[in-house]
Amino acid sequence: MAGIVIQLLGPPSITHPDGEGRQPRGRKSWGLLTHLLLHATPTARSHLASLLFTGADDPLGALRWHLADLRRILGPGAVLGGNPVALRLPPGFRLDTDLGAGPPAEVPAELLDGLDFTDHPPFDAWLMMERHRLRHAVETLVYEGGLAALADGDSAAAIRLGARAVELDPLNADFHALLVRSLVAAGDRGAARTAAAHCGDVFGEQLGSGLPAEVQHALAAPDTGGEAGLPATPTAVASYLEAAEACLSAGATATALTHLRVAGNLAERLGDRTLQAKALLDLAGALIHGAGGRGAEVADLLHRALSLAGDGPPAIRSAAYRELGFLAVQRGFPDSGARWLARATEAAEGLPDERARALGVAGMLATDTADYPGAVVALEESVRLSVGIGRTRQEAFSRAMLGRVHLLTGHRDRAALELDTVLALVAGEHWTAFTPFVEALRSEVHLGIGDDSAAEDMADHAMALAASLGDRCFLDAAAHAKAQVLLARGDTGAASTWIRRGVQPNPWYRWFRGRNLDLASTAALATDPHQALEFARELGERSSRYGHRELAVRALSARAALGDEAVLPAMTLLARGIENPLLTQDLAVRHHL
Repeated sequence: MAGIVIQLLGPPSITHPDGEGRQPRGRKSWGLLTHLLLHATPTARSHLASLLFTGADDPLGALRWHLADLRRILGPGAVLGGNPVALRLPPGFRLDTDLGAGPPAEVPAELLDGLDFTDHPPFDAWLMMERHRLRHAVETLVYEGGLAALADGDSAAAIRLGARAVELDPLNADFHALLVRSLVAAGDRGAARTAAAHCGDVFGEQLGSGLPAEVQHALAAPDTGGEAGLPATPTAVASYLEAAEACLSAGATATALTHLRVAGNLAERLGDRTLQAKALLDLAGALIHGAGGRGAEVADLLHRALSLAGDGPPAIRSAAYRELGFLAVQRGFPDSGARWLARATEAAEGLPDERARALGVAGMLATDTADYPGAVVALEESVRLSVGIGRTRQEAFSRAMLGRVHLLTGHRDRAALELDTVLALVAGEHWTAFTPFVEALRSEVHLGIGDDSAAEDMADHAMALAASLGDRCFLDAAAHAKAQVLLARGDTGAASTWIRRGVQPNPWYRWFRGRNLDLASTAALATDPHQALEFARELGERSSRYGHRELAVRALSARAALGDEAVLPAMTLLARGIENPLLTQDLAVRHHL
């Protein structure tokens, strides 16, 4: 049965099934309704009053009046009240901010477009974060819709969605790469060159940089692999896949990539869709985990693998979904990541190896979005499954992620236990490539318990090893550890060098860069307030976009420490939804809770 339709994107309005035109009375009622609909949990009346009604003679009385107004608008089927205040709408209602899993038919307008809340800074701070989040969600849906269309051979839809993605964010190299790839797939290389040239002009004018590498790769002719004289047989494909796996284990990524491209081309000549999907999946995995591939190229490979696999082997489908989830987590697409990982887990039914891997990435996502209890549950189950089937590297990965959770929540003894176990596991596996990540985290644990010498030695080793491997993700983690060691010593000048390294643009893993922005803002609070505010503002915008809830809280706290105390109600509201004793302790030190 059709219910009310609530439009919050663009000029807000409510459509009633009975045709009546009841609308909220004024912008504060609209703001209150928006908060109740979009905030994940019920909110205390005192917090709602502090967001919108601090200027009233009786803030709680003003809140009661506006809640009554909303009950009148929403009708008897809605339940609205209590303390904390909860809203439950009757079945059949529709809300236009529920974007679904596919690209919207048209680019949605701004949240509460036309309503100005700058005279209510607490609510305005919350609203700006929601606007950033929704814009990013729309961009993600359009981009991934274009990738899926490209993989399915629908180049016209891929071109249309690629152009929309570029319009939404002209400074996103992956969006330009999608458009160029789609034009190349359609056979229109002239238009592809024009699109690439436009991208180069935009990046040169706005960022002072040249044509992004992702766009250059998209414009290049496909690599045939030079295997024309080789027999296209299942045995030949399997041989190249096995050789690539051996090269990856030995750290010879470039050679492994060559073998994988040959395997893919042979499988395509053979006409074996399952083998081709496997080769594309392995190639994407090698690019992601060995060469730092994060953009449209690897996403396109994974979508093509899924298209080729169809309803085929569940292990291939689960792995492809998981890798798409991994990309989404590292690029800051939490809703997309959750969807891909749910599919990966479903496809992994009866496959403990794939289930352990999917849960490991799910634990990453939960950690990044500050769902620490959920992260522990997922990661401990991943460890249990990995131990049961003897997957030592997966056990090490998931234990390392558990160590990160315990570090972030102030449980240093637990963090030390997990990370020391991981260091022993990776040594036994000769997994040198993963070592700097673990050492960077362990350095921070050493520092937290006052063992400054061990912290510095481990941070130095992590940085040197990450630099030799060229792994940007681990470099950012090591830079954070090294900067913390120097700050603890009082050497702010030397620390600033490592902080600058940690906040460089175009990271592999956006959460790590956000954490470095938080450190940069905190370090500059006393010495350079202007710079601290710039870091805090950038962190606030990006963490809101990427769903990094704790980092968003810390950005607001930094702004409050710099005198912008109007953001405190929004910060407090967000912080109360995060179960982290260390965050609570840090905010209490600043008298922000």
